[in-house]
Amino acid sequence: MTKKELWKIYSKRNPSFDSEGTVTMTAAGLRKMFDTTWDVAFHDGEEEPIERVPQAGNIDVLKQIFKMK
Repeated sequence: MTKKELWKIYSKRNPSFDSEGTVTMTAAGLRKMFDTTWDVAFHDGEEEPIERVPQAGNIDVLKQIFKMK
């Protein structure tokens, strides 16, 4: 999904987002916007590949996990 497509979802629900001027939001409105973003990302997003981590229990493994030398 592109930024434009996501913005269309927001502006369809909140037409004032497409006008000039100040937009104020309530806490509930902000939560609704967050929930919309979460739903779109969950349904249309791509799953990140799971990185395999060695199972040994030593400092070298921790350095590898945190990309340290």
